[in-house]
Amino acid sequence: MDVAQYLLMVPLSLGLAIVLVWVAEYWRGQKQAHQTADEPSPTAVLLYRAGVLIDANAAGRSMIQGQDDHASEWEHLHHLLAGRFPGFPSVQGDTENGDIRTYPSRTEGDSGFVSIEHWDDKARVTLVDLPAQRPVVAISERPESHRTVSEAPYPIWQSDASGQVTWANAAYFRLAQRLELSWDAPSIPVVFDKNPASPSDQPVRTAVSGAAQNQSHWFDVFTVQGDDQLTHYATDANAIVNAEVAQRNFVQTLTKTFAQLSIGLAIFDRKRQLALFNPALIDLTALPADFLSSRPNLLTFFDRMRENRMMPEPRNYASWREQIAELVVAASDDRYTETWTLPSGVTYRVVGRPHPDGATAFLFEDISAEVSLARRFRADLELGHASLDTIRDGLAVFSPTGTLGFCNSTFRSLWDVEPELSVTEYTFHDALTHLRAQCEKTDVWERLRHHVLDLNPRESWKANLRMLSGKPLALRVVSLNGGYTSVLFEDQSTKAGQTETTEMMAG
Repeated sequence: MDVAQYLLMVPLSLGLAIVLVWVAEYWRGQKQAHQTADEPSPTAVLLYRAGVLIDANAAGRSMIQGQDDHASEWEHLHHLLAGRFPGFPSVQGDTENGDIRTYPSRTEGDSGFVSIEHWDDKARVTLVDLPAQRPVVAISERPESHRTVSEAPYPIWQSDASGQVTWANAAYFRLAQRLELSWDAPSIPVVFDKNPASPSDQPVRTAVSGAAQNQSHWFDVFTVQGDDQLTHYATDANAIVNAEVAQRNFVQTLTKTFAQLSIGLAIFDRKRQLALFNPALIDLTALPADFLSSRPNLLTFFDRMRENRMMPEPRNYASWREQIAELVVAASDDRYTETWTLPSGVTYRVVGRPHPDGATAFLFEDISAEVSLARRFRADLELGHASLDTIRDGLAVFSPTGTLGFCNSTFRSLWDVEPELSVTEYTFHDALTHLRAQCEKTDVWERLRHHVLDLNPRESWKANLRMLSGKPLALRVVSLNGGYTSVLFEDQSTKAGQTETTEMMAG
């Protein structure tokens, strides 16, 4: 090989070596970039006290290391993270004691987030970098849409065909922290069931609980089918569940209350079907429980009662349906109240009342004892009046307020008065005016007026009167219990005649 050929081969060999080195370095860089894209950075944890770093793991130290003399101060951390995580506090004390705040990244394709847990003068900062491919979701390719989903106030996540969570927004991670779940980055914690719902228009209500299992949080989960994954949307359902529990407890309380009532209760809905009844209705109507549980309509209900002779027999059975229709209208207007006297001697008070949404309630109360007591009292009162009518003296009883409580037939005959026929209430003033007009003048009437209207304890007394007709009368005033006063008028002429007759018969 001559010198010319040697000189030509040297540059060619050198150029070929340079190309080979460049190709090797290019492929090594592509491999490292591919590995970096697939493998997330480790979670960085830093512990601060009063704004000064006191401890950090390897990833945390690697994140803040540099030539800056203030690398251990909170201000340096703020400069590092505020650009990637907007809202990151500039001073440590911005977070309330015991609170955990999460700041998601607003950069497209970046699902990392940083959280701050603060207690006393210490703060723990946790930076989680999720895999780069996980934020690539089918929700939207536009940056503003991805940012909107990531910052949504309710949990949103995606899962693959095996149920593995492949992406979640910041609210999902905040819920995981609130539940005190533990997980190792870059994996995503499983907060809900792996497959809580299949794609459907209706949500599936599910409960999640924390590590302590001391409280359940309820969510309504909607699931939407994507190209190769499921997207899940969870909305808070705690208020709905609590309201349903309160309503269920309220209904149970009402049911227990109705079960203890002695009054039969039957509530018919707007379609006139029996919607609610209590055990007392079975006892009062003698209707079987299976019949009532079948929710009969109102006409069938009353027709069955008529067959059991538990309501008065209608005078005209042909107009029975019209009577029931009138009964329903009266109950809807809150004006239905009747007393049923059954052939068995039992007496019911039946009341109809309107209820919301067109419902109607009927109450059946057994008042047989009340009616029997009232009848017995009325009979005793009539017997007492009849007994007082046999007394030959005129008797009148006045209340402390001066109202006439009772007078016998002798009083009415002696003074020619009928208090029962008076349009207004017959008072002592009316009686005194009438009595004084038929007698000679005397101060006895003024004394009688003070006695009747005096509420203080009084002693009984007697006095003599003479009517304008000349008939002598003996007045006897007796104080009764409760401030009542009994006034008796004895005809002395009749008594004198009886004495003379007795003496003549004895002679």
